Amino acid sequence: MSFRIWICILEYLIGGIIGFVLAVLASAVYWRPKLSSANQNLESLKDQISSNTVNNEQLKETFSSIASQALKSNNESFLTLAKENLNKYQSEAKLDLDKRQISIEKLVNPVGETLKEVDKKIENLERDRIKSQSSLQQQVQSLINETSTLSTALRRPSVRGRWGEMQLRRVVEIAGMTNYCDFSEQVSIIDEDINIRPDLTVNLAGGKKIVVDAKTPMEAYLKASEIEDIESRDFQLNEHLRQTKDHINSLSSKSYYKQFPTSPELVIMFIPNDSMFMSALDQDPGLMEWAGQKNVFLASPITLIAVLKAVAVGWREESLAKNATEISLLGKQLYERISVFSKHFKNVRTGLDRAVSSFNDAVSSLESRVFVTARRFRDFDVIEDKSEDLQVLPIDRNTRELNSEETQIPLLPDDES
Repeated sequence: MSFRIWICILEYLIGGIIGFVLAVLASAVYWRPKLSSANQNLESLKDQISSNTVNNEQLKETFSSIASQALKSNNESFLTLAKENLNKYQSEAKLDLDKRQISIEKLVNPVGETLKEVDKKIENLERDRIKSQSSLQQQVQSLINETSTLSTALRRPSVRGRWGEMQLRRVVEIAGMTNYCDFSEQVSIIDEDINIRPDLTVNLAGGKKIVVDAKTPMEAYLKASEIEDIESRDFQLNEHLRQTKDHINSLSSKSYYKQFPTSPELVIMFIPNDSMFMSALDQDPGLMEWAGQKNVFLASPITLIAVLKAVAVGWREESLAKNATEISLLGKQLYERISVFSKHFKNVRTGLDRAVSSFNDAVSSLESRVFVTARRFRDFDVIEDKSEDLQVLPIDRNTRELNSEETQIPLLPDDES
């Protein structure tokens, strides 16, 4: 069985090989003439290519010559055109540059003129500055001279007292307490044949007073301010402290506050210069406590302004309280008078109600007795315009009643209503 299969397979293979060989032979017989023709055409093409190569070389030389001539011509034309355009652009650029230069000059010239004016003003300012500086130096020198004169003048007790009073007045003006303060010209008390005249009495709200003294010694302090030697200056500052304490003892012994029954048990010792005040405290930090034990309280201009400001607040509070009482009385009186007016208004309402009632009764009578008879004239063709009807409408609104509480307020005895 298998042997036959192999024989069949061999037969098929042999048949396929023979068919392939025959096909190849047939193809060779068919393509041989065409291959020969193709070879001839190939030889012809080779000849043409060789001829074309020669022609191409000739054309290349011709084109190269033409291109050189054309390039030369184009270069000459381009250079000519470029030169013409360049000349044109140069002319336009020059014109534009001239215009711009003119515009810039128009802009720059005012700036230059302004700078010249600024320079002139700077020169004038410099001259004014020199003059001002010279004047300032003169003023400073004058101030130094005046300060020296003041320092010399303050060595006299009368001048020192007057200067202290001037400083005290200035403090009172700054605090806005001029209307509530009395100076020494207004207050003078004689106690045991001794004329006691405080420099200032501050009127407090409620009728009380505070006594202020401005006769602070300053001779030692003025000497200390002129001394450069530290030891000598310290000696004078200690002397200033001693003089201050002596004056505190003097004020305590006078008992200013006892001469004013409404005054608190204290007196204010006004030191008219803050540096003088601080100098005494630097020498003795417990000076204020020591003076307070003697019912004497030290005050510089700043602290006295604060005290007077506090007193001014008290006066404002009293004024507000007084105004509040008056406003309360006026409000009560106004409310009672409004109550009286409301009663009159109630009477007006009653009268209006009666008037409305009478009006409605009249309308009812007019409608039922008069208009009924008058409308009968239409039946006799006496009235030409019959579209208008005789009619009066009654009032159907009532007046509003006032709140009865306003009519129950008791009247004041002096009510003017």
